Amino acid sequence: MDYLRRYAIKLQSNLPIYLTLNMLITYSEIAHYILSGIILGILCAYSSHYVLLDTSWYCMFGAAGYLLYTLVKAVVRYRLQSSLSIKYIVVTCIVSCALGGISFLHVNHQINQYVGHTKFFLSQEGEYALLIDSPVDLKVIDGKEYRSFSAILLGLVPHKDTAKGVHIKADGHIRVTIQENPTHLHMGDSIIVYGTPRSLYLTEERGTIDKRNKAIRNEDMGAMFDGTYKVVDLHALKEYKIDSYIGYYQRCLHIIDSMRSAVEVLMEQYLSDTTKWLGISLVLGGHYGELGQDVLRQFGYTGIIHILSISGSHIALLFSIVYGLCRVCRIRKRYAMMGGIIISIFYCIVVGFSAPVVRSTIMGIWLALAYVKGRMYTAKQGLAVTAILFLLYDPLLLLDVSFQLSFGATYGLLLFGMPLYRWITVLPPIVKAPLVLCISAQLLLIPFQLYYFHYLSLASLFAAIIITPLLDIAIVMLFGCTIISLLIPIGMVWNVIDWILTICLYVNAHLANSSICLWWIGTISATLGVLYYGCVGLLYINLVSLKLKFRTFTKGIVLMGIGIIAIAYSGILYRNETILHIVPMKQSNAFLIVKPYEKIAMVYVDTPDVIPMKASEIRVRNGLQSFGIPLKNAHVQRFQSTGKNTVLYKNDITSVMVYNRQNGEKKLQLKDMRNTILITSQSYMMNQIVALHLNHPVLVSMPRGAMRDIDPDAEHVHLLGYQYIPDYRL
Repeated sequence: MDYLRRYAIKLQSNLPIYLTLNMLITYSEIAHYILSGIILGILCAYSSHYVLLDTSWYCMFGAAGYLLYTLVKAVVRYRLQSSLSIKYIVVTCIVSCALGGISFLHVNHQINQYVGHTKFFLSQEGEYALLIDSPVDLKVIDGKEYRSFSAILLGLVPHKDTAKGVHIKADGHIRVTIQENPTHLHMGDSIIVYGTPRSLYLTEERGTIDKRNKAIRNEDMGAMFDGTYKVVDLHALKEYKIDSYIGYYQRCLHIIDSMRSAVEVLMEQYLSDTTKWLGISLVLGGHYGELGQDVLRQFGYTGIIHILSISGSHIALLFSIVYGLCRVCRIRKRYAMMGGIIISIFYCIVVGFSAPVVRSTIMGIWLALAYVKGRMYTAKQGLAVTAILFLLYDPLLLLDVSFQLSFGATYGLLLFGMPLYRWITVLPPIVKAPLVLCISAQLLLIPFQLYYFHYLSLASLFAAIIITPLLDIAIVMLFGCTIISLLIPIGMVWNVIDWILTICLYVNAHLANSSICLWWIGTISATLGVLYYGCVGLLYINLVSLKLKFRTFTKGIVLMGIGIIAIAYSGILYRNETILHIVPMKQSNAFLIVKPYEKIAMVYVDTPDVIPMKASEIRVRNGLQSFGIPLKNAHVQRFQSTGKNTVLYKNDITSVMVYNRQNGEKKLQLKDMRNTILITSQSYMMNQIVALHLNHPVLVSMPRGAMRDIDPDAEHVHLLGYQYIPDYRL
């Protein structure tokens, strides 16, 4: 109430402005109100098909909270000045509800279209005509090098006797991982792959990135591993009756690939073997396979892995370079801005239309046009409009991790950047600026970061002060040298860039490998997440209305936020509790019996010793780290549940038993399972338990290809993956 009272006084002092506008809510509030309605519509539609996990609940509570917050502010304004027109808020509510309804229908249509039709070509060996529409990346599997890419499916010729030699038109995307032959693959190539596409392995699991959402958005129909291929001309595929626009699209892809290849060749020529792929990633993004898992892990631990993907900082630096060069050449500001817009759009096309790139480009264009038109520019308003455009075009982008982190970090900068900079008075500007930049960008993202990555890194503060400025300098020099080197050789400057990149890799490796800088906290509960955002809201209120008497209160709020993280780190909420977490895998299941408070776990893997687990180790490690438990604190034990039932855990109340597709399951009586959690792969057992034992917790999994046993029409089973399996307190 104290905040509202201060806001009312502020409003009264600026009352002529609002009287002039005759508006009950500002343009920025209108944009955010509409955005909140769209978010609620998207999440309501998604929840009708799949389980909403913590990150979705954060977005839903945030949107609902903003709607309530805006209505309260409108009431306060109307009571202060009843002559203000109410039509703006009425129109805003109508538009918000309408766009929210459209988003609801859009999401329903996307999901139903994706899962409602069986992909007839899955598990069929044949010849598949594809058009590569993504950069070809390196992937190392079991010591062998593979090329991985996404491709548009143009058609197929199945090798079945009933349809042999028949050219069938198809659509959608196929993910391909294949060994490269002497004919190198490039973006824009049309190829015929001889192989067998399989269903995508899509799961919903606590603390993991949502792959199902990405597959639905990209219309990924399946995945193809290994096989052989040949590159063909698009005209040789006329039997598939390919649409005419595909030819134009292929030419665009070839042009983009040629420009990317020219940049890559240039950097391979001037940079050393240890830095060339880092330079390419900084300018073009991607190439994570070439960088190596160790380098990616180090950048992740120091919290600056975002700099390896094209984001707002790249667009801002490029825009600044173009604008500065134009001004040096005495070009008028208006034309310099337009030049920056054109170059930014061109760069966006070359590197790909990812969420951070397009967001930054749109916001840059918004800023430039507002400046040219002589209108007031509001960053938060522009960001909200950008988000609205994104979500109207692709609503499920809301659940994408890059979208959440990109927009969350930008909002954090806009909300807390200047207030924190003014509040911190003891540090010099050269240290304070990057420190404030790092803290403000992370404030809104900590629950999301803990959900997806499970750790907090103190090294990110040092990386923001030391490494990030050096990499920004390197990016500016790379942009400039890449353009200039196409005209004249400047080998000396490239040596300086190589030296800077080498220093960054060395310092980053030392920070990442420091054990005191990395805290494995785990995924915090939704309750702690809501409390944390409550503290962040109070912090913002006190920072924007900061006076001397509020300094102590602000410090108290900061300490509350730190205390919430400390509670999550120590696992106090799980004191004397044992948690059962299921990690569903293709050839087996891993059952994690976890004690978060004691930071220990037992890992039971249902598979014979002869089956390798390398490909699944990362899923087990992620499951443990979601509770803040390092892999070294877990005892791993294999078992095989054949012949008789296997009891993994038992106490006075609950037991965890495993039945692995045994005939004995038919003789099980539900009355014998009153205090038992059943894990089964049999569809008829699922149906019986769900129908007759509704109030009893049941875990469902499908080991060793048991998806054949699943009834696709069962309401509690997803067609292309696992049912969400919640964690249970034993």
